[in-house]
Amino acid sequence: MSKHLTGGPNPNNNNKNNNFRVRAVSSANEPITYDISFQSILEAYEDCLSNKKGSPDFLNYLINSRTDIYHLWQEIRSGIYEPSPSKSFVLSWPVYREIFAAQFRDRIVHHWWALRVNPLFELRHLAIGNVAKNCRKGQGQHIAVKDAARMVDQHPGWWIGHFDIEAFFISIDKPLLFEMLDIFIRENYKGEDLEVLMFITRKLVFNAPQANAMRIGPDFMWQNVPQYKSLFSRPLEKGCAIGNLPSQLNANFIGSVLDYWITQVKGIKNYLRFSDDILIMLPDRKSFDQLLPEMRCFLESQLLLNLHQRKIYIQPARKGVLFVGAMILPGRTYVSNRTRGRMYDKLHYYNRLAEEGKALQYLDKFVQSMNSYLGMTVHHKAYNVRAKFVEHISPVWWQYVYMNAGFKALVIKKKYRHREILKQAVRNGKYKSLLAPELF
Repeated sequence: MSKHLTGGPNPNNNNKNNNFRVRAVSSANEPITYDISFQSILEAYEDCLSNKKGSPDFLNYLINSRTDIYHLWQEIRSGIYEPSPSKSFVLSWPVYREIFAAQFRDRIVHHWWALRVNPLFELRHLAIGNVAKNCRKGQGQHIAVKDAARMVDQHPGWWIGHFDIEAFFISIDKPLLFEMLDIFIRENYKGEDLEVLMFITRKLVFNAPQANAMRIGPDFMWQNVPQYKSLFSRPLEKGCAIGNLPSQLNANFIGSVLDYWITQVKGIKNYLRFSDDILIMLPDRKSFDQLLPEMRCFLESQLLLNLHQRKIYIQPARKGVLFVGAMILPGRTYVSNRTRGRMYDKLHYYNRLAEEGKALQYLDKFVQSMNSYLGMTVHHKAYNVRAKFVEHISPVWWQYVYMNAGFKALVIKKKYRHREILKQAVRNGKYKSLLAPELF
């Protein structure tokens, strides 16, 4: 296997109405720069549709999709593709943070890129020891908690450290990231479309969506985002936008360099990382006193990142550790108090919407949000937590949903499911223009 799969490069060196416009690109006048098949764009489009067929962005794009997919292909093969302006908004959970949502045509490009690069990333993660638990198929929050619990159960007499990379996404250095990707992809990718892949990689890495983003949402939401966590306060060569697939994969790739250093160079086997959350177990406190300055120096000198000075927790494993929403103790795990508090905050938010007569409008989002929390609790000793939580759901919601056995998930009643509503709209002669046959 390539050294860059296992080791890794280590360089040290507004106009709302036009969101989904069709671009005027003349294929006859533009020279062909890159050899890229039209079929590969269609494959990326199909991959992009996963769980998105009912989204407003998809429905808006569908109107002109036949023409725009062709133009998108022409822009890429002519070397003139540029990402479109993104929408930017603020979410308040789990903390106030900016989200950048790319236009649908750009998401097709994201998926085209990910279909080629992510398998290489996955081989790298596996070669390092499968310690990265976020944004990977077959991993996730539940697996992270399960693996952390196994570590604690195996070494209840050891010490455990929980660390955080400060402002991880928006601190990533774009020139460094691209240099690492350029080395990694060129050494490991064997496809004939390597050069167009590198063209797209450069466009995605150096895209600065904050430069022309369309801000959405009330001012007070934006004011709650700390300046040091805002992409709008960073130089254009810094930061990956939260909310885009390439940003997630690239951040995990950057994190894998730290994974390699800790597991392979330092030889630490009891280690996990979930995005910017780092969990390490060592035999004693003295071992952490030796490791911490070295880890801080490695992050600063090699990745241009910093450990969060106020989020360093080191204590005996028998006292437990908070990690990705769970309190992990020897022999047992619980839903953390902080996670339970967020569950109720989100429920009260949706209850207010339902009681204002907006239940049907927010039905899908309500069910997705509640099931995300309920699904998290299933993996802990939390039956009573779920039962008590369900008691606080507004009576309005029970007109549209029911609860399955064990309080594990909400289910939308058949007549209110999106597909059934769409069928009824078709029967009534509405939205026929959106129901185009399969593309090409």
